[in-house]
Amino acid sequence: MPFIYKNTKYHPLELAKSPSECKSKEEIRAQIDSIDKEIISLFGLRFQYVSEIVKYKTDIESVVAQDRKDHVIKQRGEWAEKHGLDKDTFEQMYRFLVDHNIGKELEILEKIKQ
Repeated sequence: MPFIYKNTKYHPLELAKSPSECKSKEEIRAQIDSIDKEIISLFGLRFQYVSEIVKYKTDIESVVAQDRKDHVIKQRGEWAEKHGLDKDTFEQMYRFLVDHNIGKELEILEKIKQ
């Protein structure tokens, strides 16, 4: 059964053309915009899970989860590298993302404890 995300079934992105089929800057930019829109949507979905996991955490240490954080950042860098992307860039991006989410989790945890 497909996952329902914001009242719609989530399905993989379908692009109108492959990169080599595009015949102009505008066509390429339109495809990039479609990809970026999907990436943002997926980050929104990811954050729903981040927000939900807080109910299984009890303190700052469990929110920070340094071993998990280190593993996630390293693994995402490795995944990027396997796709021909720069490992360091994606580790930096995920470090920023994870640190931001930790801040949000701490805010949620504080509200739960009140």
